[in-house]
Amino acid sequence: MLSVSIRTAAASFRLAPTRLRLIRPVIATCQTRNISSNDVFKITESASIPDLPPLPTPPIPGMSVDELIASGASVLEELGLWTWWKPSSYFRWALESIHVHLDIPWWVTIVAATVTLRALLIGVPVMSQKLVAKQSMYRKEMNEFRDRIDEARKENNQLLQQQILLEQRDFLRSKDIRLGRQFMVMAANGAVFATQFFAIKKMVVVNYPGLSTGGTLWFTDLTATDPYYALPFISAATMALVTKVGIEMGTSADQMPPIMRAFMTYGLPVVIFGVSSQFATGLCVYWTASNAVSLIYAAAFKVDAIRKIFGIPPVVPLPPSAVQKNAISQVLKSYKDNKAIPPSMADLRQRDASSFKKAGRGKPIT
Repeated sequence: MLSVSIRTAAASFRLAPTRLRLIRPVIATCQTRNISSNDVFKITESASIPDLPPLPTPPIPGMSVDELIASGASVLEELGLWTWWKPSSYFRWALESIHVHLDIPWWVTIVAATVTLRALLIGVPVMSQKLVAKQSMYRKEMNEFRDRIDEARKENNQLLQQQILLEQRDFLRSKDIRLGRQFMVMAANGAVFATQFFAIKKMVVVNYPGLSTGGTLWFTDLTATDPYYALPFISAATMALVTKVGIEMGTSADQMPPIMRAFMTYGLPVVIFGVSSQFATGLCVYWTASNAVSLIYAAAFKVDAIRKIFGIPPVVPLPPSAVQKNAISQVLKSYKDNKAIPPSMADLRQRDASSFKKAGRGKPIT
């Protein structure tokens, strides 16, 4: 025990000089740099913390949609209804401006905007009526070309069909009848319809303030469907009349092929009724107003004085012996005639190839 204590004491005695040597440099450093506790812990005025800047003024909250409407400002951007490159946005702006500045109900606003736009684009129905009049002058020749093509089809004479089509093309060019103009009329009417339709539809989808109470009679809510299906029926009926007079397509119903005439006379109104019955009444109001304007144009263009003002030639009426038969009966007759046509050589080769392929893939006969 004594020996262990002596060794421990000796070890402690040997470590002491080392500790002293570690402390001496620190003391020497402090003495050479002349650093005192006052220099370390004393806070002078130059080292004081600067004053905090004043708190920023909170932003003034913007006006709500209801407040903007009450002040007469536009809320199209707030509701996501404005895009500078879309024509439908400008029609929405026109609707909003008419409603705000004239202080009229929304259903009257839709009718007024539709009538105004259709009046500004009166050149489209004028071009359509010119095409109808020009085609009526040569209805007899066009029917002859159609009958000759049907006869060539029954005989499976494709070369004769191509020859008749070339003759028809030359005849139309000589009379300045271009089917491309008819396509332009239909495209222009389609663009105008789509612009107004999608403009009103999106306003209905976002529930623009005031539309839910901007109707009249039984359709007070312009964002809901018609519970009595009256507006969809009116839209379909007026569209059938518009198609019959040909004010929108550059051709009347009696100038169409039998299948197209049957669809436009009977099929299209049924489709329109089924589709429009799922639309909001605001869209049905627009559709009905647009069709009403077309019918007004059709009635106005029957007046000779108005036709002279716009340079529209007179329409040659059908002779009593050439009155068109019922469209459905003509479609059935055309179907029977096509079924009676014998197959061509190309059809026979195609049938043989199809039968050969089926026989090769079928199960072997044992």
